[in-house]
Amino acid sequence: MKKITSIAASVALLSTLAVAKEVKIGVVLPLTGPIAAFGQTSKGGLDIAYEQNHKLKNGDTVKLVVLDDRGDKVEAATAVKRLINKDNVTVILGEVASSNSMAMAPVAEKAKTPMITHASTNPRVTKGKKFVTRACFIDPFQGAIAAKYALDNGYKTAVIVTDAKQDYSVGLSKAFKKAYTKGGGKVVGRVLINSGDKDFNAQVSTIKAANPDIIAFTGYYPEGALMVRQAKAVGVKAPFIGGDGVGFPELVKIGGKAAEGFMYSDHFNEAAASSPEAKAYVDAFHKKYHKPADSMGALAADAYNMILAAMNKCIDEGKGATDKVCVNTNLRNTKGFKGVTGVINIDENGNAVKSGVVNVVKDGKFAYLTTVNP
Repeated sequence: MKKITSIAASVALLSTLAVAKEVKIGVVLPLTGPIAAFGQTSKGGLDIAYEQNHKLKNGDTVKLVVLDDRGDKVEAATAVKRLINKDNVTVILGEVASSNSMAMAPVAEKAKTPMITHASTNPRVTKGKKFVTRACFIDPFQGAIAAKYALDNGYKTAVIVTDAKQDYSVGLSKAFKKAYTKGGGKVVGRVLINSGDKDFNAQVSTIKAANPDIIAFTGYYPEGALMVRQAKAVGVKAPFIGGDGVGFPELVKIGGKAAEGFMYSDHFNEAAASSPEAKAYVDAFHKKYHKPADSMGALAADAYNMILAAMNKCIDEGKGATDKVCVNTNLRNTKGFKGVTGVINIDENGNAVKSGVVNVVKDGKFAYLTTVNP
């Protein structure tokens, strides 16, 4: 009887393997261009997650189809069209920058192809969308993290720096201001910059004249690194606090000693990684790259693993891993997902409800300060 059962099981396995197919996940990242560090670190974490698991429970093999949009909105939208129409992907993973994700989202929505962004925090990315989800928290929470930390540590006046070209920055500035003023803080100035700017002398002069307790920088790392250098060079003593857009090694490489004390809200710090999932990821990251694990890579790994979980659930439901509506439904219904960056719950708007951290540049490295829960 045992032999017959064993033969039957073997036949069933062979049958499953015989029909196993390739399931494609499209990936859109800025692997080159002005924010290439975002894309490259995301790809690094994605590769770790893929190496850990690229087989679905029915034997299907997952294939990543990765396209570089160079950080450009038009190219991001074009990449999604290609992935859907030419490469026949089931899901889109990306982008990093909110502006690019907002260019991609209508394309995915129209094609009823699920899209999950791992790092775009502007609320408008998912607003009104049924097929767009995110694995990260949104700017109102991120802005509140920075504002609360500033107020709790006695920084009662602030100047807000906004990158007028980036939806991420505009949204984060509004979120910080709302939470900061509600908590009793006073905004004593606001300066505008543009992505790609190199000279911030005018803005720095405005900041120095305002003499704030803290500077809320809501842009990305290239401009943040240059601005903090120029500010410290003219005697501005107020510390900088930013969002997840500055937490990259380039902040220290470009900013040098001036970057010391630069604080920022973020999604992950390996010093606070305590779950089995986080520890396994961090160990694999260290082994492969020989450096600390970063937040963008961890977020990309979470988004990828959320996709696999959704696909496996579709298999359990008898609908298959390539059923786009099923995969989308399961992504949007994610609850209690144990990810690298913490436990993730997706709300009714497709946004992740999860904890965040505050980090600081200390001795040329990113040090963990505290965790803030939703």
